[in-house]
Amino acid sequence: MDQRSSSTAIERCFEELCAQAGRQGVLGFVEVGAVPLLAEQKQYLQAKLRKTASVGVVTAVSVGLFYHEPEILAVPASWQTAAAVDDPWNEYARAYQALNRSLNHIAAVLAARLDGVAEQATMAGWAGQVGHVKEYFANCVSHRAFAEAAGVGWRGRHGLIVTPEVGPALRLATVFVPRHIPPRPRALAGCGDCRACLDVCPILRKASDYREACRRRLNVLGLEDEVCGICVRVCWDHVRP
Repeated sequence: MDQRSSSTAIERCFEELCAQAGRQGVLGFVEVGAVPLLAEQKQYLQAKLRKTASVGVVTAVSVGLFYHEPEILAVPASWQTAAAVDDPWNEYARAYQALNRSLNHIAAVLAARLDGVAEQATMAGWAGQVGHVKEYFANCVSHRAFAEAAGVGWRGRHGLIVTPEVGPALRLATVFVPRHIPPRPRALAGCGDCRACLDVCPILRKASDYREACRRRLNVLGLEDEVCGICVRVCWDHVRP
C-alpha cells in the first residue's frame, strides 16, 4: 500500500491542515459502495468518479471541521423568526463561510495527495437558486450519509450529524480515494431520549418536508449567509463534553 494513503498518514496530514486553518476536526473512512444514496446522487457521484471507473474499491474520506465555541454562542438559544440589524447571529454565518473555505482547501489538498476526487463543502447560494430543495439533490452528494457511515457521528433527530466532540457544530466535506482504507470505528452514544432540537424548532416538529421548510426559512431569515443554526446551538448545549 502507498504509505501516503494509510489511515494514519491521512489523519496526520489532516491534523496538519486543521492546525493551519486554526481549527480542530474529525475524519472517517468508508467504502463508497456501503453508503445508501438517493438515485440522483448516485448518478452524480458516478459521473464525478468516472476517472476511477477501473478501480475496484473507492473509499470515501469524510472530513469534518469544528466551529469555535464563540461562533456557536452567537446563535440564539431560542426560536427567532428574523435576524436584527447588526445581529451577532451573523458571526455564525461568517464562520459558516470560513469553515467552507477551509474545508474546500483541505479536501483539495487531500485529493491531490491521494490521487482522489474532492466534493466541496457546499454549493453557495443554493437556497435561493432552486424552487424546491429536491432540485439540489442531483447536484451533490450527501456528506451526512458518508459521515454517518464512516462513524464520524450519528444522525440526530434534526437530521444533522452529531459528534461526541462538538455535537452538530461542524461542517463536512468528502474526498473519494481509489483504494481501500480501513475504517476506524468510534463509540457513538446516539441521541437517547433528548428532544432539544425538536422542542426549539417548530419546523422539525410540524413540517412534513422539513428540508424544504428550512430552505424557505433560510431565504427570509436575513442573515449574511444561508444558515440558521438554532437546532445546532441547542444540540451543542446538550451534547458537548
